Amino acid sequence: MYKGKVAVRKIVEFILRRGDIDNRRVSNHTAQEGARIHRQLQKEAGDFYQKEVFFKHESQVGKDKISVEGRADGLFYDQTKDCWVIDEIKTSEPYYEDIPLDQIDLFFAQGMVYGYLFLLRENSDDAPAVQQTPEQSGAVSDRIDHIDVQLTYYQTTEKRITRTRRSFSLDELTIFYDRLLEEYHKWMVFEENWRRVRNTSLQLLQFPYESFRKGQRELAGAAYKTLKTGQRLFAEAPTGTGKTISTLFPALKVLGEESGDRIFYLTAKTITRQVAEDALQQLADAGSETKSVTLTAKDKICFLEERNCTPEHCPYAEGYYNRINEALWDLLNHENQITRSVIEAYGRKHTVCPFELSLDVSVFCDVIIGDYNYLFDPTVYLRRFFEEPEEDYFFLVDEAHNLVNRSKDMYSASLQRQLFQDLIKKLPKAQGKLKRAVTKVDKEFKQIVALAKEEAWDYHHQDAPHETLVKQLSRLAEVMKEWLPANEEDPLQEEVLLCYFEVNHYLKISEFYDDHYETTVEIDTYGMRIKQFCIDPAPFLSNVLDKGKASVLFSASFTPLPYYQEVLGGGKDALRYRLPSPFPPEKQKILIADYIQTTYHKRTVSLPLIVEAIHRMITEKVGNYMVFFPSYRYLDDVAAAFSLKYPDVACLIQGTAMDEAERETFLARFTPGGQILDGAKKQTMVAFCVLGGIFSEGIDLKGERLIGTAIVGVGLPQINHEQELIRSYYDQKNHAGFSYAYQLPGMNKVLQAAGRVIRDVADTGVVLLLDQRFQTAAYQSLFPLHWQHAQRVRSPEAISQELAAFCQ
Repeated sequence: MYKGKVAVRKIVEFILRRGDIDNRRVSNHTAQEGARIHRQLQKEAGDFYQKEVFFKHESQVGKDKISVEGRADGLFYDQTKDCWVIDEIKTSEPYYEDIPLDQIDLFFAQGMVYGYLFLLRENSDDAPAVQQTPEQSGAVSDRIDHIDVQLTYYQTTEKRITRTRRSFSLDELTIFYDRLLEEYHKWMVFEENWRRVRNTSLQLLQFPYESFRKGQRELAGAAYKTLKTGQRLFAEAPTGTGKTISTLFPALKVLGEESGDRIFYLTAKTITRQVAEDALQQLADAGSETKSVTLTAKDKICFLEERNCTPEHCPYAEGYYNRINEALWDLLNHENQITRSVIEAYGRKHTVCPFELSLDVSVFCDVIIGDYNYLFDPTVYLRRFFEEPEEDYFFLVDEAHNLVNRSKDMYSASLQRQLFQDLIKKLPKAQGKLKRAVTKVDKEFKQIVALAKEEAWDYHHQDAPHETLVKQLSRLAEVMKEWLPANEEDPLQEEVLLCYFEVNHYLKISEFYDDHYETTVEIDTYGMRIKQFCIDPAPFLSNVLDKGKASVLFSASFTPLPYYQEVLGGGKDALRYRLPSPFPPEKQKILIADYIQTTYHKRTVSLPLIVEAIHRMITEKVGNYMVFFPSYRYLDDVAAAFSLKYPDVACLIQGTAMDEAERETFLARFTPGGQILDGAKKQTMVAFCVLGGIFSEGIDLKGERLIGTAIVGVGLPQINHEQELIRSYYDQKNHAGFSYAYQLPGMNKVLQAAGRVIRDVADTGVVLLLDQRFQTAAYQSLFPLHWQHAQRVRSPEAISQELAAFCQ
């Protein structure tokens, strides 16, 4: 026997949800706005209207006890009908008459539960006194056998209030409540039993390998203490440490000790999600019993050739909520590691949307693997977990250096004028209200363009937001909210919906706008763009991390740690930990060619020297090499010169827009020991790639698949308006503008590219740094611990000599 508790809203919405997925029924309605309207309606209801009435009742279901509790929006006595009324308040944008009947029934169901709990309470021997009107006092019989439920629906755009009522007897509500509880009981039993199995297995779990790698035990210990004590840790652990298993293992141990409820493993790339899945499988093989789900982006996992989330176009959206609980029960009782392929299989089996299925099953999972945006992005984060957190979460943020730029993008928003101009042209006169609202927005853009011509500029930035534009966008959003559900068959539905999403996003970001932002305007041959640019998202990231009990942010390139702690919202109290390389120094040769200059004005002069340095690197040992450049143009120039001088060397060049198949084909060329030629003979291959691109991090070419890397330049981002705004911001904040805007982001790209070489204990390789700036104190201070043995070479001949000795 066990005791459990559940909120009224949760049990009703989970068991009784019905209907379709329909992305046309959009909502920009916030919980805060809803709460404000609730308070307003409750205040207007009069002195004898009881608001936020708390109910709690414990029921016996089999051997178990379930406590159902919640607060009814309102309770009052209707003298005319001589009955009590439960008031259920709902607020949203669609008109009442446009709401599907399934949704109306769900609204009433919540009120029915409160009505039942009220009747139970009032008919009990120890019922508390209820507030009564003077006329009602003494006129109510001892036993109450019926009640009304009133739905008060507030349509937000036109502030229209619709009230509807349904009457219920105590017998009706008893049958309804008992069935509801019986259905929910099996889910509670499942969760309770699973949690017991999970915790037992995790308490007994041992590290899945016979021994720890060098540094693994230390990282696991630091992660365990951080999670156990509810803190934040920024940890740098070099490639090859085994960071994934070293963070997941202690997180699961803490979970098994009932010190947390759920783990979120957050990544920037698909390949790192695969690594997390592999680690969980290794832990499962070692005895862990956990349920995990990997979240895949909606566009990637959609079964349709072109995503269209409407019941008319998608059979997986039509009736989704009628089938989802059956699908979940099947999935949860047969699978533990719920990967993309598993989700797709059950989605097809039960004809449910795979993306929504992955979100719904995540509520029952111990580990959730997904992209950063599921936690950090203010427009797409998982509201079911983070809007009002009710559990203790652990956040494991992998390759967290990527979060610096990703978070800037998440908290920024831009709009192109062309979007509105195109819509104005297509909207007919019959759509006058919508067309006028769009035209007023475009008028704001027009005024900016006129000012730009008058003052002769094509770029502008300012501290303050463009308030009049935001005001017009808000009005347009309100009109679109009305238009979309009322014009579902209109041929412009898709374009209006796209525009609505763009406007909505801009308005959402405007809510965060403060002194960490600049508003920028760019005008070029393609039109005009206005942007709310988030220069420093650290305070927003900190607020997000506060939603968890503890966080571990880790990366192979987190140098210098204080910088990442600052820009990623760590705060002054966060912990820092830095591990040395687990590999012997003699396994990696790091050379600095200080005779080469790669600054823009020196590139033409140094190009022959770079070509020669690359050739010297690849001559001493046959195998596969990579060379990284700060831009495609620089790459093309050097690759052309190299091929011209050394036509017999096999070359591979990264394309500018490679799809997934092309990337796989590219990486497949890295066969162990070099390219196979004439049967058994092998030859060297050189791959020319872009620094900071798809092949400079996140790929795993172990052993003899990659034995050397050359990095041309120090990776400085190109000078542009936004980088200069970052530079100016940090110059004012801490006098480190150049470092924060250029040097540190550039060095991170260098470290990531260099990290492609040594991936495992048995790996041996060379890193050739082609820029004299690497020899300066400013850059040497940014070298990780395992780079302290880097050697300086002052000629091509010196490269050959050093590598000849290394390759023996």
